[in-house]
Amino acid sequence: MTPPEPSPADSAKPARGPRRRGRWLLAALLAVLVTAALALLSLTPLVPEAATPDTASAAAARNALQQITGSDTRRGALVQITVTQRELDGLAGLASEALAPLRIRARLQPAALPRQSRGGEMVVDMSRELGAGLWVNAVALVRPTEDSKAAALPDLAVTIGRVPVPQWLSHWALARLWRQAQGDAAKPVPLEQALRRFTVTPDRARLVLVNPGRGAALAGLAQAGGTTPDPEMLAAAYCAIAGTAGADLPKLVRLAAAQKPPAGISAEDHNRVLLTAIAMRAVPEYREKLAGSARALVANCGASADPITLAGREDLAKHWALSAAISATLGSQVARSMGTWKELADSSEGGSGFSFVDLAADRSGERFAMAAVKPQLARTVQTRLVAITQDQILPPELLTRPEGLDRAAFERDYTAVDSPEYAAAVRTIDRMLGNAGVP
Repeated sequence: MTPPEPSPADSAKPARGPRRRGRWLLAALLAVLVTAALALLSLTPLVPEAATPDTASAAAARNALQQITGSDTRRGALVQITVTQRELDGLAGLASEALAPLRIRARLQPAALPRQSRGGEMVVDMSRELGAGLWVNAVALVRPTEDSKAAALPDLAVTIGRVPVPQWLSHWALARLWRQAQGDAAKPVPLEQALRRFTVTPDRARLVLVNPGRGAALAGLAQAGGTTPDPEMLAAAYCAIAGTAGADLPKLVRLAAAQKPPAGISAEDHNRVLLTAIAMRAVPEYREKLAGSARALVANCGASADPITLAGREDLAKHWALSAAISATLGSQVARSMGTWKELADSSEGGSGFSFVDLAADRSGERFAMAAVKPQLARTVQTRLVAITQDQILPPELLTRPEGLDRAAFERDYTAVDSPEYAAAVRTIDRMLGNAGVP
C-alpha cells in the first residue's frame, strides 16, 4: 500500500523550526551588540576640544617632557619626575594635537578617600571619535597606594563608557605600555621594579622610578604607533655616514641617499632608514632616542663631532633632519605638532624666540619624508636626494622670514597659531617650498 504524499503545509513544517531559531539567535546577537554599544559608546565626548596652544602651555609641556625624556641620568639610575597641573595641561594639549582624534585631559584633585585626606589623586580622561557621531570615553582614576613609601603599583580604577575594567587587567595593560616604552631594550625593567614611589597632592604629582634610558620614550612611541626601521639596516646606514666631518646637510643627505639598498627592502622602507640615520648624525643629542633597538649596534661607529649645518646654521639642519625622521616613523601630524609647540615654547622668557625660519626647515623635512615613504613616490624621492642642493632643501628667500619673536611680538603680529595671520604666514612658507620643488 502506497503511503499518502505529504501536503505542502506538512513539508514546510520541518524547516520552520531552524528558521525560527536562526531569527532568535540573530535577534539575541543584535541585542547584545546594542547593549554593548550603549554601555561603551556615547554621542558626546567627555573631553572637550583642546584649547589653542599658547606660549605658556607649550613651555609647560616642554618642562615636563624634559624631565621625562631628556634626563642624562644613566640607565638604571633613579630619576624623579614632578609635574604640576599646568604641566599636565600642557602635556595633554600636545598629546591631543599630535594624536588627534584622540583627546586627553589630566586633572589633579583632592583625594576622595578619607585615609588620603592630606593627599590627592589623578584623573585621566580620554575621548576617541569613531565617526558617525559616536565616541568612546574612558576615565582612569589613579591613587597612590596606602603606604606612599612602598614600591607598589598605584590603585587604578578604569572605566570605559559605563563598563568598569578590573584592576588586574588595568595593571597588566599599564605594565605592557611600560615595557613598550622601553623599545627593544635587551633587559627591560618590569614596572613593578621600576616604579619606586608615586605620590599625588592637589597641585602636583611625583614619580620616582628607574630610568629606562634616553632612547626609551621615542623608541617606544615609534613601536606603539609608528613604523620602526629595521635595526640592522639602520645601523649600517648610520655607520656609513657617522664619520662624515665638516659636512653641510645637503652633502650628508647625498652621501646617505647614495647607499645601495639592502636586498629585500622596499624603497619607502629604505628611505625611512636613511632619514632616521641622517637625523642620528645631524642631531647627536637625539641619537639614542632615534636609534631605538639599534643603540648597541651603533655604539662603536666612530661618529664625528663636527656639526652638520644648513645655510651655515646648525639649528636648521637639526630642524630639517629631526622633522624628517619623526614624520617618516611617527607621521607628519606628530612632527608638525612638535615643531609648532617647540617654537611656541621658544617664545617664552629666556627662549630663542619663535622662528618662522625654523618652522620652514621643519615643514621642508616633513614634506620630503611624507613623499619618501609613499610607495608611488619613494623611488623618485631617492633620485632627488642623491643630487639634492641647499636651495632645494630650504630656498634662500625663506631665510628672511621673521624669527626671534618673543611672546609679545608673536601675539602682536600673529595673535595665535589658529589665527588667519598665522595661517597666511604658513601658506607663504609652503608656497615657497613648493616653488623650490620640495614635494
